[in-house]
Amino acid sequence: MKRMILTACVLFCTYALQAQPAGGFGGWQMPEIDVHCSEKFADIDYAGDGQVYHKLDIYIPKVEKDAYPVAIHIYGSAWFSNNSKNMADLGTIVNALLDAGYAVVTPNHRSSMDAKFPAQIHDIKAVVRFVRGNADKYRFDTDFIVTSGFSSGAHLASLAATGCGVAELEGSLGAYTDYSSLVDAACCWSGPTDLHYMSCGREVDDWNHGPEEAVMGFTFKGNEEAFKALNATTYIDPSDPPVVVFHGTSDNVVPVCQGKHFHELLAGAGVMTELHLVDGGGHGMGMYAPENLEAMVSFLERARIAKSVKEDFAPSAANQPGKRYPMVNSERIVRAQLKAPDAVTVKLDIGGVKYPMKRNEEGVWTGDSAPQDEGFHYYQFEVDGASVPDPGSLYYYGAGRWGSGIEIPAHDQDFYALKNVPHGDIREVHYWSETNKEMRHCFIYTPPGYDSCKKRYPVLYLQHGGGENEYGWPEQGKTGLIMDNLIAEGKAEEFIIVMDNGTWARPRPQAPAGGPAQARPQGGQRAPGMGLPSNWADGFMNTLINDIIPMVDSRYRTKADRRYRAMAGLSMGGMQTKAVTMKNPDVFSALGIFSGGVISADEADQTEGFRDAYKLVFISFGSREVETPRYGHDPKVVTEELKASGMNAHYYVSPETAHEWQTWRRSLYQFAQLLFR
Repeated sequence: MKRMILTACVLFCTYALQAQPAGGFGGWQMPEIDVHCSEKFADIDYAGDGQVYHKLDIYIPKVEKDAYPVAIHIYGSAWFSNNSKNMADLGTIVNALLDAGYAVVTPNHRSSMDAKFPAQIHDIKAVVRFVRGNADKYRFDTDFIVTSGFSSGAHLASLAATGCGVAELEGSLGAYTDYSSLVDAACCWSGPTDLHYMSCGREVDDWNHGPEEAVMGFTFKGNEEAFKALNATTYIDPSDPPVVVFHGTSDNVVPVCQGKHFHELLAGAGVMTELHLVDGGGHGMGMYAPENLEAMVSFLERARIAKSVKEDFAPSAANQPGKRYPMVNSERIVRAQLKAPDAVTVKLDIGGVKYPMKRNEEGVWTGDSAPQDEGFHYYQFEVDGASVPDPGSLYYYGAGRWGSGIEIPAHDQDFYALKNVPHGDIREVHYWSETNKEMRHCFIYTPPGYDSCKKRYPVLYLQHGGGENEYGWPEQGKTGLIMDNLIAEGKAEEFIIVMDNGTWARPRPQAPAGGPAQARPQGGQRAPGMGLPSNWADGFMNTLINDIIPMVDSRYRTKADRRYRAMAGLSMGGMQTKAVTMKNPDVFSALGIFSGGVISADEADQTEGFRDAYKLVFISFGSREVETPRYGHDPKVVTEELKASGMNAHYYVSPETAHEWQTWRRSLYQFAQLLFR
């Protein structure tokens, strides 16, 4: 009786809404919706028979483009309405799609009282073919067509996706039967997709199948096998297009197990899919929060990118020897692969974005990212919620742990390419720190020919960023190759580079008698209980001034004079560089701050001896970092003020990069050419 009352409520609301000029069944919107379109084409006959149930509306986005991807959004009505296109979630789903640049088509279709199934899906497939047949007229980009729907509309949208190429679902309606009815993605909002699972797996089927029986034309009981033709789940296979599923946990019309079950079957078949369960969401009510609409648009964008991917993938330069994956193509898209046969969900996590991966029959998951910026990026897999590194890549220290990294080929990567030129050495050095009462670890670059001559060299102290360690500049930063190539081309002076761990920790309370304290774990890890103190900049400064510089000057042939000593760093290392050099103008003569702040003319004036001491001030950022002023100053303006006041100040912007290693490789390349001239 409860299910029958719910069905009656659905029908009542549907007929009531049909009397309104505008609105949205799923979201219960009021009339006169402000649809975010530049143009509307109303009541277009897509079948050519003049029937109201074969009319559709077209909405064109406000953004001006040569062509628009297309979303066909289908109203919900328990298949009982043949004229509800004006109530197809216009103020919510449709507006979100329009704002995202999609042309939106809202079609009517035959109701269960006009014709029996599969007439309804024949209508929707006729709409898809109409879109392709009228691409030029309405500026449709038919390379990407999406079906979307609420409730029974979600059923039809899902069936259009899983039923691609199923002959009995095609029909021969309309004038465009020579065109394909295949779709490229689908959005299922609160849809019934498996009528055999409406009781959520209970042995006793206590669900009222009235709407389904009406659209099929016969009773469910005794005809269960025949009803499988109505299920979107019946036709699932690995070739299906991506499907995103939204369902409310409190839906009392279509149970939430429908969304879960549909998603599980899609994922099990290796179809790109996502499930968004809306806590407390009902059948339409509470479903259309901004974060859900944004999730829909984001999923469709990833599906669109995945469809247009060029298949010219090649292994990353950062792979383990002999490993094919991860791979990168000419569009800078990453394709990763992981064998995890027992996993339920696997995602590629790169750049803070998680991309769903598809599983094949052998339990191998494959997935693509969106295009990435040129250069080096950290990434990982998320396997059933757990973050794990990729066994296919080399490991790098970043974000406070050893993990995977990938190289995206850059248009200017020649400056850090491995070439047949004289090469210097990167030496691994351990030394005792009296400041920290422990053994420390650093890397030191010496120029080509260092061991075969007696000359002395200037020194650059080069610092990594937060969450990284002394491995950052030699590995991710390509310091040795950058310098070797610059020196071979005569573009830079020869100098030593010291790359130490700037993640400073409190000194140990005591050192063992007669020898150094137990060494801190290598790889940037701090021993238990050794937290980062509030005076981290001064802490590292004391280590640098009192331990590192004396050690380098004693072990290497340096020009131990402030005129031949410089400091630079990226991000946190840039902030350390500023803090250290402004307090020690008697120690350094040049400084470089890469994405780590600025030095203003006022700060230079307030620091005694700064203007006389520093012969070079270099400030750099990635282009995407300077779209808005950082650190309270516009870095270009600040640098120009320093230059106007007589200082040798330089400002560099790395093109098309953000807060990332390609910005800092390019910064070192530019800075090194100015040093010790």
